[in-house]
Amino acid sequence: MAEGAPEVRVHVGDAVVARVAAHRARRVPGVVALRADLTQALLGLAGSWLDPARDRGSLPAGGVHAEVRGHTADVTITLATRLGFTCRDVAQAVQREVAAEVGAYTGLDVVVTVVVAEVLLD
Repeated sequence: MAEGAPEVRVHVGDAVVARVAAHRARRVPGVVALRADLTQALLGLAGSWLDPARDRGSLPAGGVHAEVRGHTADVTITLATRLGFTCRDVAQAVQREVAAEVGAYTGLDVVVTVVVAEVLLD
């Protein structure tokens, strides 16, 4: 750092990581949809009941939970896939793609956990 230059500290918020992760995960072949887990569903219901006028754009990305701790982002993605795609292959592709995108965008080390919650049969 140059002498006299101000020190800049950046903290990337959980919601930013979740949105980037959701955006990338939706584009992975085999991902039909992201599914909110029980906690996210209850928080969404509680939030809409407590503040029905709240801006929906401020809600976290459904199906994605992210937590930033220091220089690491822990991301959990809950998704639905379609019969004909191998769950393992879809999960590995989501892990790889989301970790790369979130890491490139934020500069954080990223750990991605994928939960396949549903397989659509149609």
